[in-house]
Amino acid sequence: MNGFRSSLVWLATAAAACAADPFAGVEPAVPETNAQAAAPGWKDNLLFRKELYLLWAVGADDFEKTDRLSSRLSAGFEVQKKFSTATKTVASVDYQGRLVYRDHALGTAADAMGMDAGRWTYETHNAYADFYNVLGEPGRFNLRAGRFYLPFGLNSQTDTHGTLLQLSNDRLFGADRDWQATAYGNATKRLDYLAGYVFGAGPDQKLDGQTGMAVGRLGLNGDYINERGLEAGVSGAYGERLDPHAGIDGPIRTWRLGADARKRLDSGIGPFTLTGEAAVGEDEDASVWSGLAQADWLHPGRRWGAAVQYVFFEREPTEVGRGPDVDERTSATLTRYFRNDVGNASLHWIALGLERQLRAPDGGADALAMVQYYRYW
Repeated sequence: MNGFRSSLVWLATAAAACAADPFAGVEPAVPETNAQAAAPGWKDNLLFRKELYLLWAVGADDFEKTDRLSSRLSAGFEVQKKFSTATKTVASVDYQGRLVYRDHALGTAADAMGMDAGRWTYETHNAYADFYNVLGEPGRFNLRAGRFYLPFGLNSQTDTHGTLLQLSNDRLFGADRDWQATAYGNATKRLDYLAGYVFGAGPDQKLDGQTGMAVGRLGLNGDYINERGLEAGVSGAYGERLDPHAGIDGPIRTWRLGADARKRLDSGIGPFTLTGEAAVGEDEDASVWSGLAQADWLHPGRRWGAAVQYVFFEREPTEVGRGPDVDERTSATLTRYFRNDVGNASLHWIALGLERQLRAPDGGADALAMVQYYRYW
């Protein structure tokens, strides 16, 4: 019996030795760590966009005299590049420009840069670099250098260069964008900040002895937008700037204080958004008041939109004897969207606009009708 058992053990051992190992030659997989991951190449995170903007407008009073349409036609582009390591984005650059043709420009707020522009002009919209998480914990301290929206009011987080309705900064400062060095990030768990130095170069982007301005905004952080649909903040500006439309030659001593709020209200027929901006200040010794109220509606399918707006601006007579500057108007738009991405990566629409000038800087008042075609892709 013992011999029989020994034979069985010997046979089993021999069979196991002869059997093929199904895992022979297979090396254990080693997970690739972040440190081993390849760094992004130059073409990664590189975006190129094109832009087409066509606007025709007619003023009721002007049409009776000249029988001419106003046109503003432009073609542009945007290049954006993000620089990243294997684990984080450290910087980005953005440039956006356009070639513009204007004929018989009218004083519409939809084209504030056309007030004294030539027939052909090249305009720089954005030209800046962002540096992320320069100091402190993530999100605390980021830097922006270049040309971008003034860090005052809602314009710094609202891209309005393609829309008929504009916010307050064009009237408050003579331009809504300026060359700047700005820090931004989280001030507290509930508040975000923007604070920096702007050149005060005005709509003509010139240096003429002005010291520039310190400008900043303190506002609710993104949690309020995501959870409550609410944005709100206070802003301030102090220093010197240029503005040929203010009737003052050379640098203008300027200060501004402002407050803003925007609230999204969801409904069964689509979201409504209510926007308000108010500001006070001085240019030299001339007092300044400004206000804006706007209501927007967007269809649930993002195919139709409508908006109404009221704006008010007044500056007292200046020291050089120029009379008061006033600008008061109401506007309404109806928009048919063909593309309307949530992230604004692709936009395509036709818009109709009406603008009623109640009081205008030149003392006149007109009613304007506008047709706009816009595409960004």
